[in-house]
Amino acid sequence: MTIPPTESGSPPSVPEPELPAWAKRRTVNGQLPENELAAFIGAKWPETYRRKFLPFMEDASFVPTWNWSAALASPVWFLYRKLYLTFFGFFILPDFAFRWLSNSDVVLTPQNIQAPENQPIVWMYMAVRVSSMIAAGGTANWFLFRRARAASRLVALQRLPEPDATALLQRIGGVNRSGPLMLLALSVVLAFAQLKS
Repeated sequence: MTIPPTESGSPPSVPEPELPAWAKRRTVNGQLPENELAAFIGAKWPETYRRKFLPFMEDASFVPTWNWSAALASPVWFLYRKLYLTFFGFFILPDFAFRWLSNSDVVLTPQNIQAPENQPIVWMYMAVRVSSMIAAGGTANWFLFRRARAASRLVALQRLPEPDATALLQRIGGVNRSGPLMLLALSVVLAFAQLKS
């Protein structure tokens, strides 16, 4: 079927389809001032996170970036950076994924790891853990930026004087040193208990 030409002699132009809302680029509503980000992040802002946050400052949608600390110390890095919900996700979901993919309820004790019949399960466990590390390393900066943006909005709603607003941002942001230490102590205790049983 041919399209009849218009009065000008050319076929009518077909309008381009419009992208759905989730596929359109979103801009950040109001740039986050650098002093607020510096207060939220802390000492690592100038040499590390200023560079890592650049893609998110230009576009609010997810852009994969890399964070070695989050990849190698996942999920502890999320606890350290006060990303508690993300910490629970990276702490719990890999185990659920492993149980679902392996369809096994074998507990991987040092004795079970060495058993030849458990080698496929061990490989599956390692694959899930490596995948989780890659996911943590690729998303950590974005999660931290989103939390910084939310904290900045929360502080702006308080309408505090600038010194008080900066102090509140520092308290909301920064790092949590006691949480990872408590998690490490609990892990050591559980490891010793498992070795003795």
